[in-house]
This record gives sequence, structure tokens and C-alpha cells, in this order.
Amino acid sequence: MVQIVLSISEKHNKKLRELAMREFKGKKGALSAIVEKGIDLVDAQLKQEVAHEKLIQLAKSSTWKGDGKFNRSELYDRKIFS
Repeated sequence: MVQIVLSISEKHNKKLRELAMREFKGKKGALSAIVEKGIDLVDAQLKQEVAHEKLIQLAKSSTWKGDGKFNRSELYDRKIFS
């Protein structure tokens, strides 16, 4: 385990300690655990934003510009595997 020294505002210090107390009931290592959980949440959120942006780009570059209606023959005619 690595030790890190941080400088945070009093407001955030209070929030951090309240979250640690609420989430981990004041157990030993609660501050570290809540910080690690926060890092994991931010990481997951950033990955989700990247995936969302890729999906938007994929949708914009799509060749199908239909009106949302299709028939079965269109589905059967398209190549799924090359």
C-alpha cells in the first residue's frame, strides 16, 4: 500500500469524514476506503463518457439514414459476416 499526503479544504475534509463514517461506520481504514471508492467511481464515469462519445461518433458515421422503418427483406439482404 502507498501513502499519499493530500491538502483539501475544510469543507471537503468534513464531507470525506462524514462519507467514511456513513459508508464504513468509522472502521479502521475508512478514509482510505472511501477515497479508493471515489477514485473507482470517477474512473468508471470517465470510461462511460468515453464510451458514450464513441457511440455518438458511430451513430453519426452510420451509413443507414432511414426513417426508422424497415422491412424483413432489408434485414435478410445485409451481410453480417464477410
